[in-house]
Amino acid sequence: MGEKHKRKLKVKIKPGMRVLSRSLEGNWNTIFKGRGMEFAGYRQYILGDDARRIDWRASLRSNHILVKELEEYHALNIFFLLDVSNSMMCSSTGQLKVEYASELISNLSYNILRNGDATGLGLFSDKLVSKIYPEKGQGMQFRIMEELNDSSNYGGNFNLSHALMVVNSFLEEGTMIIIVSDFIGLKENWARYLKILSGKYEVIGIMIHDPRDYSMPNEPGQYLLENPYTKEKIYIDSIQYASIYAKDVKKRIEFIKNVFEKSKMGFVYLKTDQDFEKPIVNYFKKRVIVTR
Repeated sequence: MGEKHKRKLKVKIKPGMRVLSRSLEGNWNTIFKGRGMEFAGYRQYILGDDARRIDWRASLRSNHILVKELEEYHALNIFFLLDVSNSMMCSSTGQLKVEYASELISNLSYNILRNGDATGLGLFSDKLVSKIYPEKGQGMQFRIMEELNDSSNYGGNFNLSHALMVVNSFLEEGTMIIIVSDFIGLKENWARYLKILSGKYEVIGIMIHDPRDYSMPNEPGQYLLENPYTKEKIYIDSIQYASIYAKDVKKRIEFIKNVFEKSKMGFVYLKTDQDFEKPIVNYFKKRVIVTR
């Protein structure tokens, strides 16, 4: 992003999002795989054990009365990986995609930290621009917002594959990685790197689009368009290409969504001209149902 285009990003916590934890109260420990009480193995029944912990099927197989041993879950580590490349600096609504994404991350990290879990942040373009290792405590909220508000972190080319390789080298196994991006300009091998991560981490993709990312302006006319990555130029008639453009974008969104979901990863689609609270809360509520 050129110096004259840099501006201070104003990240804020929306009061409405502070109810995220309350809306999931009593279910938070079952939202993510491995949360709550985890199965650790069997041992023989001892007089005084809770009979509800007896596994009758396992007992029949072994000819001994066996009870399940449980261990309390460990605190969850959540790492936000935010795309700060050039395409995230676009807007037709008055709010840049990266500003919308920063506000989302700020709100989610507030709720995560309030629940006693650890959160961290990585900013990437064609390199990892900044990283904060996941930690607990409300002091982390200040550190995250400080990074999100630093305009020198924004701009540059896009390379998700490289970012995935880097975070794979330092994040603790079992960490939840939440990738926030418009996923525009993906390299051919990105899905392979994503699948590698899915075997070691739990991954959620949050795709953020500006209205211009999925629909052309209503104004009729002939325009000269340039691909910002290849510099290829083409003259188009907006009316003629509007439906073609919409179909192509829809196809690309579905393809990216399928890549995530086929590897058992989460996916959320958000639009900058719509509030993110409802789809985010609905997504996590759905996870509660699925993981029960």
